[in-house]
Amino acid sequence: MQCMNKAIALTRNYAAQSVETIRCAIVLSCGVALIAAGQALPF
Repeated sequence: MQCMNKAIALTRNYAAQSVETIRCAIVLSCGVALIAAGQALPF
């Protein structure tokens, strides 16, 4: 049973890291899009 608990803990840790990576990618892509739009706009 201890092995199963360890596997569940590792899965939760991996899932949390995946969510953080996805969140970071979304924020960075939004920032790049805003910079690109700012350069494309004439004002």
